Amino acid sequence: MHTRTWLVWLAATTAIAILAPHPLYHLLIMLAVSYVFVARRDDRPLARSFPLFARAGAVIWLSYIVFAVITVGGPRGATVLFNAPTYQLPVWLGGIVLGGPITAEALARGATRGLSLWTLLLIFGTFNALVDHHRLLRLVPRSLFHAGLAVTIAIAFAPGLVRSGQEIIAAQRARGHRFGSIRSWWALVGPLLAGSLERALQLAEALEARGYGRTLTKPSTGRMIGLLLGLSILATTLISWLWAGPTVLPIMAPLGGIGLALVWWSSHQLSRTVSRTTYRRERWHHHDTITCLTAVSAAIVIATLRLLEPTALVYYPFPQIIPPTFDLRIGATILALAVPAIPARTSALRRAHRIVADRRAARRAVQQQSAFAD
Repeated sequence: MHTRTWLVWLAATTAIAILAPHPLYHLLIMLAVSYVFVARRDDRPLARSFPLFARAGAVIWLSYIVFAVITVGGPRGATVLFNAPTYQLPVWLGGIVLGGPITAEALARGATRGLSLWTLLLIFGTFNALVDHHRLLRLVPRSLFHAGLAVTIAIAFAPGLVRSGQEIIAAQRARGHRFGSIRSWWALVGPLLAGSLERALQLAEALEARGYGRTLTKPSTGRMIGLLLGLSILATTLISWLWAGPTVLPIMAPLGGIGLALVWWSSHQLSRTVSRTTYRRERWHHHDTITCLTAVSAAIVIATLRLLEPTALVYYPFPQIIPPTFDLRIGATILALAVPAIPARTSALRRAHRIVADRRAARRAVQQQSAFAD
């Protein structure tokens, strides 16, 4: 699929996961994005990073449950499961009370919050495994090309590091090395560090050989000042809104619009100083249109339900735990996020059908000519 299609799908899926903090809907989102990954995965090295995101989410989910039941950070609930020994930390550590009554409400609250982060990690893991990072880099404005390249390299660093670690472990075990004590793991850390430094030097040489960092003209000071001023206005608007709340929105909204327009103008002017060529452009297919419309429509439906029926999308187990409810409308809307998993009619398949049709037409023409000759 097109890279912009993946960006729209990522934004819509993330928005739905944030607007619907409900365990059943989060589980449904996890199933949808996992199905998209299984249906769309390929043999690229980045596709192996999805299990890493899934395991990290599981660890975060378990840690949220543990911290929710052993710390006092809010209401405990009415359904007490058992009483654990209490221990209060020193004042210089916050004076947090560990232990005490373990309630089902605290357990459900911790599981729900941990599941939210697990869902977000699976969404970004699917996006990271399926999107082409080189094409994603081409979508960055020319003025932010250097920052976009740094982010792309950083995203691709984790799966490359995991792959190198697996190769080193397999090679060391083939030599008879056993990993047990802390000292024995130096056989992994040393080659892994040396390989990382070697790849960094190779990347720097490749960038320098390709003229990375060179510009057509020197950026003017006025454009840079405009960009910094616009970013400062946006930061001031955001901090004021977080500090004072929605009451300052009528004042800060126009100011934020001015800052956004100034940032866009400065970025557009700075983009003229950076040259970029495109060898092969991505093609937009009907499947991309269907996926974008479905994802945006699903996000709009969930946002509308959040405004009209906020209790239907939020699960709060306090003061007494109750089973979470499930709305079929919301469930059907979330299932629409699995549209990218539907196989599209690719150009290769259309070309194969066209070749078969041409061969059949040629056979008919030959048969007609032979029948006419007879």
